[in-house]
Amino acid sequence: MGLFSRSGQSGRERRAMQDHIRELDEMRRTNLGNLGQMTVEMASEGRFDRRRLSEQAAEVVKIDREADLIARGLEEGLTLEELEDLARSGDGTGSR
Repeated sequence: MGLFSRSGQSGRERRAMQDHIRELDEMRRTNLGNLGQMTVEMASEGRFDRRRLSEQAAEVVKIDREADLIARGLEEGLTLEELEDLARSGDGTGSR
């Protein structure tokens, strides 16, 4: 165990988590942009498809929950295996 190691998390795992959070952030921005564009288009047509809007919003929520879980893993020094266990159990998904 190195001097600056946090629990069982390796530097490689930490970098992978940080990279994945950046990817999720980009996905979130794209999905929010799509949601906004969809909303503007629907407003200009004067009709809203709540199902489509809800599905798009649910994608953003899903991304947020995954990012929150990974951020928790980084903060707590969890390994990827521990993070996967949390995701499977639903314990790390939190609510927004």
